[in-house]
Amino acid sequence: MSLKRSNPRRGFTLIELLVVIAIIAVLIGLLLPAVQKVREAAARTQSKNNLKQMSLALHNANDTYGALPPIGTNGNSSINYPGTTIQTGWGTPANNGGIFYSLMPFMEQDNINKATWYSSAHTGPQNIVVKSYLAPGDPSAPANGLGGTRYTGLVSYAANHAVFDVGGNAWNATSGGSAKIPATFQDGTSNTIVFGEKFANCRGNFRSWADYTDGWNSPQGNGSFSSPLGWNMPGWNGTTFDQGLTVNNCWYWNYQAFSLSGLNVGLGDGSVRTISPGVSPTSWNAALTPASGDMFDSSW
Repeated sequence: MSLKRSNPRRGFTLIELLVVIAIIAVLIGLLLPAVQKVREAAARTQSKNNLKQMSLALHNANDTYGALPPIGTNGNSSINYPGTTIQTGWGTPANNGGIFYSLMPFMEQDNINKATWYSSAHTGPQNIVVKSYLAPGDPSAPANGLGGTRYTGLVSYAANHAVFDVGGNAWNATSGGSAKIPATFQDGTSNTIVFGEKFANCRGNFRSWADYTDGWNSPQGNGSFSSPLGWNMPGWNGTTFDQGLTVNNCWYWNYQAFSLSGLNVGLGDGSVRTISPGVSPTSWNAALTPASGDMFDSSW
């Protein structure tokens, strides 16, 4: 009786392996852009949610105290906003704080608000990152959300100086909350920007929510530059807002879009919208000024 030997099992040839590897590489190449788009879309959505939360918090603050918090101070005096000027000396809660600090009780962050302190050296709260103030798509923010000479929690947004600094100037905000809803918004709350995206770090200048100034006298070093309005309108160097720039070539005084699709902003009525990169200076100025009577064009 003869036994037949079965043929040995043949493995993949080198060419077949290379073909399989090439197919996998092509599939990965097709998949990565899609994954990146999903991540960018999620980051934009989160940023819009943050802006909406802050914009709605303004209405709660206005209803509670009859006025909106000021953007900050000139570094020489405490702000007179009822929700933050709780005690007169150093300790907790702080008696110095800007608009982001003032809004915390209306954003379910009252525990941080009450724990914040300033010392005689004007140091801010250490190692506190407020998730709602940090945009996941902000390319300038460190992974841990901390920075500056005081190593404090950063903020990826800026308040519109033209709204919150009623009667002040482009650098140092007045003490006390003087803006009100609806009185300040003579052009309409739905037509006025209150918050917008802005790099947490522009040219090495870190912006912390704990800063209580928006000029050169900042606890974080050479200016926190909270204001999107600089020496001229609509922005520094005749631009509307920065887009596609880096930490090294951004402008301190401008808003910075985190995506090429446009700039996310919060409006005075609590809504959020994305402003197109093609917005005209005319519409941009109209959106920043709450009581100028200027009109929007088709680019808005």
